Amino acid sequence: MPTASPELLHLLKLLDDDSPIVREAVRARLVPLRHDLPEQILALDVPLDAEQERLLNELLAPAYREELEVSWLSWRLLPTPSDQLEAALGQLSAFLNGWKSLPEELGRKLDELAESSVTEGLVTDARKLAEYLFGGRGNEAKLRGNSKNYYATSNNNLCWVISQGLGNPLSLCSVYMLVGKRLGMNINGCNFPGHFLARVEQPDGIWLVDCFNRGRFMVAEDVAKHHPAANPSMEEIIHQQATVETIIARVLRNLDESFDREGNQPQRQIVRRLLIKLMEA
Repeated sequence: MPTASPELLHLLKLLDDDSPIVREAVRARLVPLRHDLPEQILALDVPLDAEQERLLNELLAPAYREELEVSWLSWRLLPTPSDQLEAALGQLSAFLNGWKSLPEELGRKLDELAESSVTEGLVTDARKLAEYLFGGRGNEAKLRGNSKNYYATSNNNLCWVISQGLGNPLSLCSVYMLVGKRLGMNINGCNFPGHFLARVEQPDGIWLVDCFNRGRFMVAEDVAKHHPAANPSMEEIIHQQATVETIIARVLRNLDESFDREGNQPQRQIVRRLLIKLMEA
């Protein structure tokens, strides 16, 4: 853990200074420290209050936004789809968390979740993993669908989802896929309209998994047949793995809607620029 900068405590005390000149000076000193701030503030052993957290986020937000836009799409250089998905979602989680986390934090949380499933000895295949994570067959759920606040921005932040145990269909499926990858399981996404699903191929056929509804396994052909919009294109959807680009674009569209509902236009514009970059790449 990094040692706290000697001046950090002093800088934090100046966060609410009324002088724009002082605040700009504080910002200039904090920006170079931003990557170590979570560990350094922890090392101070002096928790920030809610107002200090708000001011710190406000002060550093421009630097984090600029960094995200410059580094965005770097995940596409990674060798495997799961690596790419995790890196992209890690970037977005760090963006949504502000100063509190770095992109690598998502990987650590996924590691812990995978390790706990192994330690408890309950996971042997994709179905058991779904039961372990989402509470199927009477198990206590580690993760649940956030039906009360379905459109909350935080539902798209995988670090928050894992910590709080709540998420939307897409974020829950993403956790399922990435934890499954750590356990040697081949779990993919299905770009199902209106409600993202996970997709598992087994010797007995293709199964779609509704992670939002307790990890329910469904025969893919039955889902396609009984969907209100059943048509030949639905058959294509269930037989195709959702690409990383498709998943990330869908996350960004979720964020666009969430920020619009919140009236947070600055954040919405950033998300839209990320989506444009993705679509143009």
